[in-house]
Parts: sequence; C-alpha cells; structure tokens
Amino acid sequence: MNIPATGDIRNLAFIGGPGAGKTSLVEALLFKAGAIQRLGSVAEGTTASDWHPEEKEKQHSSELSVLHLAWKGKRFNLLDAPGYPDFVGEAAAALSVSETAVMCVDAVRGLSFTGRKAWELAKAAGRARCIVVTRIDEKELDWPAWVSALGEGLGARCVPVVAPKGTGKAFTGCERVPLGGAGGGPLSALADALLEAVVEIDDAALTRFLEEDQRPSEDEATALLRRSVVAGNLVPVLAVSSLDGKGIEELLEFVSRCLPSPADGPAFKDDGGQPVAAASPGSSAFIFKTIIDPYVGRLSLARVVTGELVAGTPLVVARTGKPEKLAHLQLNQGKEHVEVPKASAGDIVAIPKVEALETSDTLHDAAHSRRYPPLKFPRPMVARSIEPVNHADDAKLSTALKRTAAEDPTFVCERDEATGQLVARGMSIMHLETALRRVKDRHHVECKVDLPRVALRETVTRKGEGHHRHKKQTGGRGQFAEVYLTVEAAARGAGLVFEDDTVGGSVPKQFIPAIEKGVREQMSKGVVAGYPVVDVTVKVTDGKFHDVDSDEASFKMAGGRAFRDGFVKAHPVLLEPLLDLEVAVPSKYMGAITSDLTSRRGHITGMDSLGDMQLVKVRVPQREVLTYPTALGSLTHGEGSFTSTLHDYEVVPPNIQHEIQAGFKPKDDEE
Repeated sequence: MNIPATGDIRNLAFIGGPGAGKTSLVEALLFKAGAIQRLGSVAEGTTASDWHPEEKEKQHSSELSVLHLAWKGKRFNLLDAPGYPDFVGEAAAALSVSETAVMCVDAVRGLSFTGRKAWELAKAAGRARCIVVTRIDEKELDWPAWVSALGEGLGARCVPVVAPKGTGKAFTGCERVPLGGAGGGPLSALADALLEAVVEIDDAALTRFLEEDQRPSEDEATALLRRSVVAGNLVPVLAVSSLDGKGIEELLEFVSRCLPSPADGPAFKDDGGQPVAAASPGSSAFIFKTIIDPYVGRLSLARVVTGELVAGTPLVVARTGKPEKLAHLQLNQGKEHVEVPKASAGDIVAIPKVEALETSDTLHDAAHSRRYPPLKFPRPMVARSIEPVNHADDAKLSTALKRTAAEDPTFVCERDEATGQLVARGMSIMHLETALRRVKDRHHVECKVDLPRVALRETVTRKGEGHHRHKKQTGGRGQFAEVYLTVEAAARGAGLVFEDDTVGGSVPKQFIPAIEKGVREQMSKGVVAGYPVVDVTVKVTDGKFHDVDSDEASFKMAGGRAFRDGFVKAHPVLLEPLLDLEVAVPSKYMGAITSDLTSRRGHITGMDSLGDMQLVKVRVPQREVLTYPTALGSLTHGEGSFTSTLHDYEVVPPNIQHEIQAGFKPKDDEE
C-alpha cells in the first residue's frame, strides 16, 4: 500500500444532526472510490461505519468510526461522528484531528438545532468547514435561495460550489460551479458569486479583479479557495444524493482539489498554544480515541502530527516519560484493519495492543520532546446509581466500567463517598443506556440502574448536652467510661472543632483522643438520617474513669454515644446541596422552562440572550433535578441543554426532612 505524503492527505470529520445522512454519505464515498465492494445501508445495518450491534439495532451511530479511501493518489481519512448530542465527545475527538469539518444537512428537514450545535462545535475547534446537502433528490427547492437561508441560519458566508441539476423529482445530477467564472450559462451567477468570494482573501487578486477586470486562473482560484476555507472566510456548499451516487464524484474531486491537507492547516498546537507544523523536526503523534475490544484488545487511534511513525520503532509517552514500542500500525476500515509499515505526518492510524497508551497521550521521539494539550470534553450532567445484578460480578463490573470510560471520556463512573453508591455519569439517559449496554454486551455484566441518593449532610442549629456511661462486666476485667460533652454549630466548612474542657483529671489525657475518635466515627455514620455530620463544635466537659476497667475502647464507645445524645438535643437539621444551573433553550420554550424550574424549588437568578437562545440562571436543590434532563428534553423537544455547578448547602425544608428521617433505620453500635 502506498504511503501518502502529507500534502496528499485529507482528514475529514463528518458532523451534523441525527438523520442528516452522514453515514450514508461516507458509505457512498467509500463505494465510489472502490474502498468497499458493496454499497451498504443504514436501515439494513450493513454500512462500514455502523458495525457495532447497538448501532445496527438503533439505526444511528453512537461511536466514532474511522475509515479511509484512496482517490487519484490522495488518501482521505473519513471520521464519521454520531449526530446525537448525547455522544458529543465522539464528535469532539474527530474534530481534534481533522483539518475540515464536513457538515451534512438534510434537504428535506433543513437545518436542525442539533446541526447548529455541531456547527458551533466545529467553529470553536477552529476547523475549516464545508456543507454537504443530502437527499437533494427528495425536495424541490430554489437552490441559491436555500443556500443563502442556510448561511443566515449559521451566521456564515455559504457559497455553492457543486449545484444540483434540478431538485426533487426533477433532479438529474450535480455539476461543479466553475472557479474561474462560467462566462454565461445557467451557472453564470453562481460562478461569479464564487469568484467574488474567493478573491477577497488576497488583496492583490482582489485589486486585479475589481480594477483591471482580471480573473485568476482556475489553479490560482483553487489555491485562493483553499485559503478562504482554512481562514473561515467562506463555507463551500455541495449537493449530493448518496443513494444513487449523484454528486459523489464531484464531492471527491472538490475534497481533492480545494480542501486543506495537514500541510495547509489549521495547524496542530502544542500545550503552550504554539502552532506545530507538519514539517517540524522529530516524530510525534496524538492519541485521540481508545477502543477496547474484549477479543482484539486495546486499539489507540492516533494522528501523526510531525515526522512519521514506523512500525517497530519506540516512541516516548509524554505522560509517563517511558518509551513504548509500536510493534504494528494499522489503517481502520470500520471494524476491519489493514496493516501498514509506516505513516506520514498528518495521517491517522491505529496502534494495537499498547496497554500504556490512553486517550490524549502524546508520543514523541527521544530527541524531540513535545506535548499536545489533552482533549476537552463537556462535563456529563446525568447521573444514575448502578450495581451488578449478581454481586459476584463486582470485580468484573469494575474492570468493564474502567474500559468503557477509557473508550468514552464523557462516561464517568465513581464511588460517591457520602452515599457509598457507585454512580455513573453521562451526557444523557440515552448515553448512559448505551454505555451500560456495552458493559453488558461486551463484558457480560448486567447492571441495576436507579436514581442516585443525594449526598445530604447533618448538622445542628443549637447547643445540646450529651452524656453516656459505658459499663460492661462479664467476669474478670470489665469496661468502664463516662463522658459528658456539648455539641453546637461551628462555622460553615469547619468540619469538627474538638476541644478538651475537662478539669481536675476527671478524664485522663490519654483517653481524650479515644473520645475524639468515637465522635468522628459517629459523625461519619450520621445520627438522624444516616448522612455525615458536618460543622459542629464538640467540647468534652467532664467524665469518670476506673483505674482498672477504663481503656481506649471504652472511652471511644462512650464518646460516640455521648455525641449522639448531645446531637439530637441540639436541634439537628439536614443540609442539601444547592446547584447553580445554566439552562440554554430556544426563546419559544421560556415560559414552560421557568415554570418547571419554579416547581422544583428553583430560584431564578438571571437571564441572558444568546441569539435566538435564552440562558436561564437558576439556583435549585440537587434532589429536585435528578430527573431534570428528561424533563428538559421533553419540554424543548431535545433542543435544551444545561450545565450545573455546586453552589453551597442549605437547610432542607422541615416537611422534606421529616420524610427523609422517617425512612431512616439506625444500626445500633455493639456494646
């Protein structure tokens, strides 16, 4: 297999809303280029991209798929990203290693809200962008006016470069808009508009065009177009019909001639924000995705940034400082892999079975130390508690969850210290369901899923006096300790303030630490509802001991019981976490959203406008928003999103506190 030079590589991230035709378009490109022998179908589950069982069943992508084709001496790496925002981490990974984001827009449905979000993600990543309009044969439309409206919706200068010959039932094919000007004919207006947009990137070319009526040659115009796309000055728009292959060859030709290679940019940047050109000295690569197959093992997807990767050659992992031998290099074709001896700067390859590699790792040769910044993923907002159906699978579940999180950094699983529950966090309910299905199908562990307990806290609002006398006699040496103490509120965030106020040796000094240990253990267990106690001052005021029967264990027991006695007399309250939410929704849903948030004990703290979106800022108890992602999706038809941060803890209302305490059954300590 030929190893392409950097200038002959095109890395394309296919993005857009769900159902926009990304996977079908990628399939059509592969088929046209001869990379696959049969044109697959999403409906039949036969595409090269969607090869996981859950993708075939749901008929939509849930994982990033990397494929490749050869076209007239050039290598195209195609990164097919899921359209649902639930899997936005996959799109972020694809964009991080591609020069161009190819956004698909369905001609029938038009520009969707999720499509706009994908567009903003590509814009924020600094990628060059182009738009492919799919299903052009199924919708009658005014092509120039439709493209103009699309540009207004995206806030971009959209310029047609491949136009349909008719639309809807009248569609017969596609044709390229000439770059040097049409010189009359049906494409004349589109060609003139394209040329005017292209020459604006270069002052000299613009001057010659405006003042001397001198048009650039097609080669010059192609170079100017590539510069314009990289700079974001314009967005090329192409029409295709993936099912019958019309417009596919024109798209391949356009990618080959006019879209940037890794040599053109946008350039990779190091962790200091400095551009790193593909021609920079030394060899380096960036790991942008991890795949863990229970049968094949670990597969690390890498973008070669500088130099070249050579199979069998060791490179240093910047995170660990240790060299790792890259025994094999592969090109992905969905689930299939083709081994290659080496890869040039700008290419995308898979590195199999190097266990030390993780997503966001940088590889570099020993003579040229480099590090690229880690990928930034959105914080997962939806949480569910999980446990194995069969508790004998605890260890197996832990391994499966670690592997699933390694593949998908937007899936996080951790033990909540306050509640003891294992909590999985994801971008949505669908995202969590998909991740846990992988755990079941690939690692054979089935989980029970529920709403997580909210990590409440207990504290006091007044002063209470506590006392306990521990005495146990069973023959021989007995146990004895008596403790008097007070419990009162401490400053927020103080934890435990412990003081010894005994006088006259009523409690020997060597037993005071045992009393404190007993208090701390009782605080960790909770007193009135089983939640940790915070922010209390405990003063040991008096006590008694026995020369023979008193020991540390006795005073620890007495200290814990005395604290519990004083705590319940000090007017205990529960504290609940209070979150600051920022909810982004289209303006038309504002009334329903604010009403719903108010019903959840939310307090609106501010509102801002973001174009046609509204940003609602609200402070709301965490326990009231456990089901909020589902409600938000229902109220906004999937067009709303939110982020949350912990604000503080506040006292739980008395009626809710009574309900929580009523369900608590304390476990008594052994005497």
